[in-house]
Amino acid sequence: MTMRIGCVGCGNMGGAILAGLARNAEQNRDQADAYALCGYNRTASRMRPLEEAGVQVMPSPLAVAENADIIVLAVKPYQMQEVVKELRPALNKDKVLVSVAAGISLHNLAQWADAICPVVRCMPNTPALVGMGVFALCLEDPKLSHDCKQSLLQMFGKLGQCVELPEEKFTAFSALIGAGPAYVFAMMQGLVQSGVTLGFTHAQSRQMVTALFAGSARMAQEDASPLGQLRDNVCSPGGLTIAGVNVLDRAGLTGLLVDAVLAADARGAEMERKGG
Repeated sequence: MTMRIGCVGCGNMGGAILAGLARNAEQNRDQADAYALCGYNRTASRMRPLEEAGVQVMPSPLAVAENADIIVLAVKPYQMQEVVKELRPALNKDKVLVSVAAGISLHNLAQWADAICPVVRCMPNTPALVGMGVFALCLEDPKLSHDCKQSLLQMFGKLGQCVELPEEKFTAFSALIGAGPAYVFAMMQGLVQSGVTLGFTHAQSRQMVTALFAGSARMAQEDASPLGQLRDNVCSPGGLTIAGVNVLDRAGLTGLLVDAVLAADARGAEMERKGG
């Protein structure tokens, strides 16, 4: 059975979702389930790589809704109401709207769609582009059938890991995981810069640091030891690692990370109050 998936707003996040699904479809051509992908973006040039990957380019948001069963809305929060109303003539009970916009509630989505179809909130992060995203899905709309819920979990599961969460947890998830790649890339940039300072080329430093994060993440995934213990295992008495760790502790790196997530959570709550 072919599932028709469309995306309105194919920038960084919408493009990552469509590109990941297109890549998965290419790698699994022999599977019984298949996806027909289409999309629209106001800046037409953003669609060219997606078109080359097999995504059908649509002339308008309404055309996406007419040609898709699952419609991913990846536009800016302030554009969401206008876009949903533009889609309204093509909506029916068999369509599903999936919003990836921060701060837009299920209540508002349903209201803007005149409650004609089920609505879903999704919060992804950018590693979806390489098949390692983390997706929070809110599937609380009573209009959603069990089969539809499973289809959505399966669809986003092809792009990484899915977590089903109540809507009240979405702002916290966005602050920690949705924004998380920015925190990680900031730490990576600091280490790459250190490597260049020590005499490595930028390319060498980036390659090594990237491998460092990938390997460390794999260890944290496979070893159930507390993260503090994994850190201490690297620190030999009187060695160079503990000297570096002491600097991080004096600077309060852990506290800074906590503060960053809490600041993002506070901003997300403010956005919810204004737009959701």
